[in-house]
Amino acid sequence: MNRFERPIEIAAFLEQQGWGEAVAEALDGDFSPRRYARLIRADAARAILMDADPSQKTAAFVGLAGLLRGIGIEAPEIYAAAPEQGLVLMQDLGSRNVGALIDGGTAMKPFLLRGAQILARIHGTFDRVRASALDIPLYNADLFVAQADLFLDAYLPFAGQEITEEQRQDFRAAWRAVLRPIDIQPKSLLLRDFMPDNMMDLPDGKLGVLDFQDAGIGPVAYDLASLCEEVRRDGAFAFLPEVVAHYHAAAQSPVPQADLLRAATILSALRHTRILGIVAQLALKTGRREKLAYIPCIQQHLRHVLTAPYLQPVQEWMQQVESMKI
Repeated sequence: MNRFERPIEIAAFLEQQGWGEAVAEALDGDFSPRRYARLIRADAARAILMDADPSQKTAAFVGLAGLLRGIGIEAPEIYAAAPEQGLVLMQDLGSRNVGALIDGGTAMKPFLLRGAQILARIHGTFDRVRASALDIPLYNADLFVAQADLFLDAYLPFAGQEITEEQRQDFRAAWRAVLRPIDIQPKSLLLRDFMPDNMMDLPDGKLGVLDFQDAGIGPVAYDLASLCEEVRRDGAFAFLPEVVAHYHAAAQSPVPQADLLRAATILSALRHTRILGIVAQLALKTGRREKLAYIPCIQQHLRHVLTAPYLQPVQEWMQQVESMKI
């Protein structure tokens, strides 16, 4: 358990839950600031320990896990939690991570289509009244634009570029212009980091869902864009039209399919713009420079997506930025 910074507190939590003698195997948290370990007891029982910093919305994670399981989504069962300490003991969904399976040669498209079915189920059964008890944000154009500022505050300085205050305001105005039509589309539970690396292939043919503490209420197209991200591996975005079509049929969405695809494309551009900031921030603040390897593929994806006519305001702004010129 050397990876964890507070072993005494964690040992007391595990002892109280009957897992004090379990063997711990540290797991990779990828981009996450949270720390994970697989616990194995002498009786072969298994569980996952999550150790999160106070900023990591542990209470929301616990509440959302119960909400998702209540509508038939395979989120981990929570065995015990101390949200004020950032500690959660939960079900181990196994080792068949979907992202790892794809990287090992398993076809990507079937998993993306299965992911679209999960989203259709969530959006068809999600109860906003029940979710109102959880402290989760509303993802509208204003919040999306505010989060995109990380590109300005972390990525551009990392790339050695400075902008004026006027350029900052123009950046925000460009994003508001392209996001405005999405604000009127249907909203539901937005998992936010719904992608192959946060899904597990379960023995019963279902998919398990992980890492949803940053969830909120937002446009249904966002998680479709997240599902087809181009950060960790190439090729997912090419499936976006099929994923949207599959979702549209399964969800019987009232939004025209073309509008849904357009929204998902805009949100893909927004998401990848912010992720450039996240990668730079990780490299500068935590020393995780291995994540810099993602930058070229993110840039390539942005250059491609921003050629869409409805993203022209953002494309024109990006043309001012040397490292993002199209």
